Amino acid sequence: SANTIKPKEDQKEQINLLDTLTVERERGITVKATTASMLYPHPSAVGPEGVLLLNMIDTPGHADFGREVVRSLSFVQGAILLLDATQGIQAQTWTVHEKARSLQEPPELLLAMTKIDLDAARPIHVALSVSEWLGLDDPDSIIPTSARNRIGIADLLDAVCQRVPPPRPLPDDNGEILRAQVVDSWYDARGVNCVVRIVSGTLAEGDRICIAKTPQHNNNDPILEQSFSVQEVGLVLPKTLRTGKLLRGQMGFVRFGLRDPRQADPGTMLIFQKDAGKDIIIPTLPLANASKSVLYASVHPEEEDGFEALSEAVDRLALNDKGLEVARTADAGSSGSESGGPFLGPGLRVGFQGLLHVEVFRQRLLDEFGIEAVVTPPKVPYHVTYLPAKHNNLKEPYTEIVEDLKNWPQFGQRFVVQEPIVEVRIMAPVEYTGAVIELITNKRGANLTSSPLDEEIWIFEAQMPWAEVVIDFHDQLKNVTAGYGSMDTFD
Repeated sequence: SANTIKPKEDQKEQINLLDTLTVERERGITVKATTASMLYPHPSAVGPEGVLLLNMIDTPGHADFGREVVRSLSFVQGAILLLDATQGIQAQTWTVHEKARSLQEPPELLLAMTKIDLDAARPIHVALSVSEWLGLDDPDSIIPTSARNRIGIADLLDAVCQRVPPPRPLPDDNGEILRAQVVDSWYDARGVNCVVRIVSGTLAEGDRICIAKTPQHNNNDPILEQSFSVQEVGLVLPKTLRTGKLLRGQMGFVRFGLRDPRQADPGTMLIFQKDAGKDIIIPTLPLANASKSVLYASVHPEEEDGFEALSEAVDRLALNDKGLEVARTADAGSSGSESGGPFLGPGLRVGFQGLLHVEVFRQRLLDEFGIEAVVTPPKVPYHVTYLPAKHNNLKEPYTEIVEDLKNWPQFGQRFVVQEPIVEVRIMAPVEYTGAVIELITNKRGANLTSSPLDEEIWIFEAQMPWAEVVIDFHDQLKNVTAGYGSMDTFD
């Protein structure tokens, strides 16, 4: 990325430049997809400058933030699947590959192997295993790299330029119809900022735009009747650079005075106000990308009068973290809140993708908004179906969702309980097979299957109650496999 970031000679190399959140820098993990554009010289470039504009998205690897990965895959024409030369294929890698291939228009996948310069690296073994897994004819097509020693970086960028196609124009694209699709958003003192990709036309400062109607909008949605004046437009490098306009194929930021964070979801299409109501093609994101939360917790402010500030902060976080699900239920004490009883007071019911997601949420509230929040222990929702009986006057069964023991059916009632079940995929060295099977069995796993990936790694798949997985299953798996086991979950 030397064409994008040019540090001074006396500056330390910024290896975590795309980790823009404080929590990412402190924990050394990526929890939020980050975009950046760069110019790269390549012989295939058309024009006197001889450079291509590459729009890049850095995505998280942890399973709790899988929604970020799926969302990002929907906006790109190519994806680099990174393999660890020391550990080979991991469960998360397999899942990302499957998600990419399942898309209606799957991106071009490039395979790259990282950390090849470490003493524990086994690049040849990993390349052969991956080739057998994917049915590749040529293991040499996997590009060996090392970010630390800058090995293979130019080869990888050259492969991107050669193999990843440019964005395809829409059938009705005449160069005059603007369609700018929201990729991501964040909130600051001036309101909502959107990262957009220009699907067609040109977006310039001073343009009058509006939000295009999609199947997700209802006919009475007031946002469809509003128009906005474009205030600022530019590129993300990864810092914002104001350019005044964006052309088709470019990805950048736009500020246009939007105040409600919930009106800028990924996939939202911005068009010229004069084109509103016209018969033009409006691309939409597949609804399958929306995954449900798997954990729910009540979030309360520490200060007695801090509910409104908490509510506003969570709304802004939800704009930037699409894995959050903020459910508002009526409460006698505060409209749109969840009761925390006489001790906690009003709060919010928030859905998460896992325990790490809960921890990151709490830390982001503190880092970005200065709010110390009280988060109750996460709860798994159970479906309880009450059955007709002589003593309850029920004529037919009815089902309700129960998360608290205080709402559990009373003794003597007839009912059936259904708990959420997830598919778990585990990959671990063959010598830990017995320990992995015992762990799955102890956690009430069912329909367990196992098969060798190669002579060293086995794959285990099972159906497990989510309540058994979400608490400490990942930690226990790392313990019984000496840190070599990896896992992922899916519906």
